[in-house]
Formats: sequence, structure tokens, C-alpha cells
Amino acid sequence: MPNRSLDRVLFRRIEAATSGGSGRNHPRLGHPASPLDYERRRRIVVGLAAALFYLHEQLETQIIHRDVKTSNVMLDSNYNARLGDFGLARWVEHHDLESRIKTPSMRDYDDQFHLAETSKIGGTIGYLPPESFQKRYIATAKSDVFSFGIVALEVASGRRAVDLAHSDDKIILLDWVRRLADQGKLLEAGDPKLPDGSYSLYDMERLIHLGLLCTLHHPKSRPNMKWVLDAICGNVLGQLPALPSFKTHPLYISLSSSSDTSSGKSTTISINSNMSDVSYSSTLYITAVGKTVFVTADGGDTKTLSDSKSNSGTGSGLRSGSGYGSTHFPVVETPREISFEEIVSATDNFSDRNRVAELDFGTAYRGFLENRHHVLVKRLTMKTCPALRARFSTELQNLGRLRHRNLIQLRGWCTEQGEMLVVYDYLASRLLSHILFHNHDKNVLQWRHRYSIIKSLASAVLYLHEEWDEQVIHKNITSSSVVVDPDMNPRLTSFALAEFLTRNEHGHHGTPESTNSVRGIFGYMSPEYMNSGEANTAGDVYSFGVVILEILTGQMSVDCRHPEVLLVKRLREFENTSRSLEEVADPQMDGNYDREEFVRLLKLGLACTYSDPKLRPRMRQIASILDGNSLRIVEGRKEGVEEWKQRNALSMSYIRRIQALGIH
Repeated sequence: MPNRSLDRVLFRRIEAATSGGSGRNHPRLGHPASPLDYERRRRIVVGLAAALFYLHEQLETQIIHRDVKTSNVMLDSNYNARLGDFGLARWVEHHDLESRIKTPSMRDYDDQFHLAETSKIGGTIGYLPPESFQKRYIATAKSDVFSFGIVALEVASGRRAVDLAHSDDKIILLDWVRRLADQGKLLEAGDPKLPDGSYSLYDMERLIHLGLLCTLHHPKSRPNMKWVLDAICGNVLGQLPALPSFKTHPLYISLSSSSDTSSGKSTTISINSNMSDVSYSSTLYITAVGKTVFVTADGGDTKTLSDSKSNSGTGSGLRSGSGYGSTHFPVVETPREISFEEIVSATDNFSDRNRVAELDFGTAYRGFLENRHHVLVKRLTMKTCPALRARFSTELQNLGRLRHRNLIQLRGWCTEQGEMLVVYDYLASRLLSHILFHNHDKNVLQWRHRYSIIKSLASAVLYLHEEWDEQVIHKNITSSSVVVDPDMNPRLTSFALAEFLTRNEHGHHGTPESTNSVRGIFGYMSPEYMNSGEANTAGDVYSFGVVILEILTGQMSVDCRHPEVLLVKRLREFENTSRSLEEVADPQMDGNYDREEFVRLLKLGLACTYSDPKLRPRMRQIASILDGNSLRIVEGRKEGVEEWKQRNALSMSYIRRIQALGIH
């Protein structure tokens, strides 16, 4: 089917049946009275959670959507969810987070809110968090979490957030579900149209419970979207946090319909907020419940506003009838194919003066394009043929669509004259490998920065594996493929070997073709990739684990100066001794690190580098562990010495050759 909104799929099919509709829907949807099955509902919620986590935490600039609702969630033919309508979105620098919102002049209430210096509200009735009706409110990521919670409850219950067709005590979905929670009857909120036995009662109750956690009264009590995503995907072990009693919380919205909304006449909605020390009401005039409006919460004054609709096209803004002005969004340039002539001019014909570094598969140069953009040009030295260059162009176009704060931003590429050139934005950065192993300025990488780099890289690889439209297998994760800016923020680079896999109708990704041509850096390549040439996400996990071990120990993955050349093998053997794991810590840290965190990360790095790919954790589990969740998902997995030798026979053969040649 073409893209359709979640509210249309979730509600209107049922409404068409109850109103005697013809039921002529797309065949993939079946009869209009057939409800959306639970597994598809769960996948939709997971997709929406992943989208919000991406907006909140994984972009260079945090984006707060401000209008998360079912009508803004689009579903493709495979029921993959995509969040749309960014008309009210705010771009926020990551350092300007919620903890900065409070000003010294504000009273620090218990169970109250951090308020900002604006009274404008944008959003949709039924999805707005309670704090949005206070003076000096500013939207934060926790505002989106609240709206997401409402959508989760709608998906679980099959009911709209606000529905005037119900009795007075059931008009507001959230209030009704909260009352059921207080009565210990959460499952009664589940959609009765779902056939008995078609879903797990435990999963349904957990989804409703999660929706209520996201819609807690106090913003600081709500989880962030990273935790929510982990909880939905089963990476939060044990029971969810207990729900509070909702009996002490007053209703903060009441609705009354003064006309027939279907006729296009006005509907009056009174919003009454009596939270703690704040009490006032505002009246809105809108064409129907569920439309997006602006509100000025100024102690009871009434404003007549028009719908807020964003126009399509470059440079569009938001305008409302009350004269709030326009909101303008930054224009994002898409990567392009750059002529060889322009690159030659930018790099002064690849002069030594413009050369920045020798990399794994080529040389890096700096320069300025014709539009004065400062760029870094990577000149790859791999042998090329027309087919490889064509694939290279396709892969680079895919790479240009990636957006993550810990991925290098592509500016363009060139395949003219047999070259393979990749152009990135230039950053005043250093390679992680140089910081770890060639630190001549004695500016030692502090422990908090090491932990942060590992956590940020995990977020980037998780995005590549699970959170982008296609699955990306990087195939070249090394400490030399990570650049670190002056603020110690890492970015993953070196996508020359990456493979992009499309999803099938079940949401699963294809399998890359195995090849006899194994490309990568020895010491980072997984044993199974070296043996078969077949790349997969488990191979990236192995490489990521090697980088973890390098960051912790300050030792290179391959070092011929040691009797045991491979870092992974050295640490594996050390693990089997009775000595303290802290003995392998980078001596440059001089003991200035958190012992518990160090041991935790070392165990994680060793788990990622098991030679059996089935024993390695997935990137989502790794990210969960780095967020402080239990190591139990990787503990208890062991690999025998003989099994390790068997799987790593090829690596050991290479090392014997290196040692025989006397290479150091």
C-alpha cells in the first residue's frame, strides 16, 4: 500500500465498519473491521521510539519534534513506521539540554517543572504534556516522550487520545488508563478487538505500563527515549519501574463540544490546569479535535488561532493566524558528485603541503572547494575497475543519506579518471589511533573521555546496524577510522568497504554475498570473515570490541614487539589467570580511572571479540550495557582454548609468517 498514517490504519478502518462503510480498502489491510495485529503494533511502536531516540540523541543538533501523534506517523507497505510533519520542531544544541532550562529566579518545586522563558505552545490537544500549559514553558525531549507515551497507549488500546464519543469519564484516554492502573486492571485497556490468544498478555501489559511511564506528571520522572527503546526491545531486564498512584493528580484537560465538528464549525475546548501553584484556563477555537494549534497560556486570556500547517518546499516556515511569525529551518546540502578538476584545484594537485595523513586504504588531503567549503579529501589506493567504481558511487550516495552525530559528514565523491575520491567536511580532529599510540604531547586521554568515546561509537554502529532505513555493515572499524575533535567527540569514518543491505517485507535485512576477496585491517577482522569473506554485523561487533580493548589498554591490536602479537589473544590469556584485570590498564592513565567501569568495559570488549560470532552480543545489547544495564547478557559465555585456536588458525598462520620475516 502507499504510505498511510497510523491513525487512519488504527482507527478509521474500524470506524468505517461501525458506520456501514463500504470496506473497500487496500487488500493488504483486509476487511476494515479486522484490527491491526499485535506484532505489527509492537513494530510500529519500536520504529517510532527509534526515530525519536535518533532525533533526540544521535544527530549533531538535538531535534524536538513537538507534535508526535498518530496522524504524523506514516506506515509503508510493510508497516514500517516513519515520523513526519516537522512543522513545529525545534533544533537545540546538545549542550543546551533540560538541565540548563531552570533559571535562578524560578522556584524549585518538588515534583514541579523546569520552565523556560516563553509562553507559546505548539502541539495537538490530547498529546500535549501537562507542563506545556504553564507560563514560561519550553518544549524539551521529555515533551516528546510524553506524546510518544500517548501514541503507545493509543496503539495498545485501539482508542484515540481524545474521543468525545465516549462517556465523560472516558473521553481522555490517559485518565481512563491511569484509573485502570490504580485499580490493578491494566490489561482492560488492551484493544478488545484483538482476538484472544493472538498476543502475549505479558507483552500487552508491559506496553501499556511503558506508555504510562512516558506520560508521568513530572518531566524528570519520564524515561528518555534510549531507555524506552531498550525496554520495548527487551534489553531492560526484570520488571519495569513501578507506577505511582494517579489518584492524587488532578485532571488537567477538560473538553466540551459546542458544535458538530464534522460540519467544519468551531469547537470550543477549555483547558483547565490546576497543577500545584498554577491555576488558569484558556479557550481555543479550532475546526476539530486533533488539529495542531498554537496556544498562548497567559492566565486565562482567550485567543482565536488558525491551524498551523507547514508548506512543502525549500525554505518554508510556519505561520499562524495570530501573527506569531515564521519558523525557519536550516537548509541541509546533500552530497554531490564533484569533478576531478575541482578536487585537483582544491588539493593543489594532491601536493605534499596539503597532505594530512596516510590512512588504511589511501591518503588524506585538505583543501577548499570552489564554494569555499573546507574539506578533507581521501584518495583511495585500492585497485579499481568500472564495476567497482559504479558500486563505489552507489555506496557513497547511500552514505550521503546517513545522519548521525558520531558519523563523519560526507560532502561528495569523484570516480573520474579511474580515481576513487571521497570528500568530507574538514574537522580539526585527530585520529583515535594517534591519540592512543603516538601521543607525543603527553596530553593523556582521560578516563571519562575514553568511556564517552566508546559509548558514542556504540551509538553510531547501532544506528548503522539497526536504526537506519537500510542495514550498513561497516567492515573497517578500527582506531584509525575514528576521528576525535577537540571536544573529544568521536566520528566514525572510512566507509570504503561498507555494504548496504535493504530490508525485506518482514523488516529483516538481506545477506551480503560472500567473496574470496577479504579486505580489512589484520587484527580487527573477525576470524569468520577472514576464513569465509562473508561480512555481517557480528564482524563489526568484533572490530568494535578490539577498539574497546585498545582504548582501555593503550596497546595496538597488532604489535610485533610483544611475544604474543595479537592484543585479543594476550588479553584472553590474561583473563584466564588469577591476576587482577586492572593490571592491563593503560599506564598513561596512572591509575586515574573508575575501577568498576574499567573491569566492566574490559569484560564487554572480551565478549565482543569471542571467535564464535554466536557468543558475541548485538550492538543494541552493547549500548544497553554502556548505559549501565546488567552485564548478565554477556556473562556466563565462555570459549575454550582449543576452540579459539581452531577458529583463529588463519590468524596464527599470518603471525608466524610475520615473525619469520623478522618484522617489528
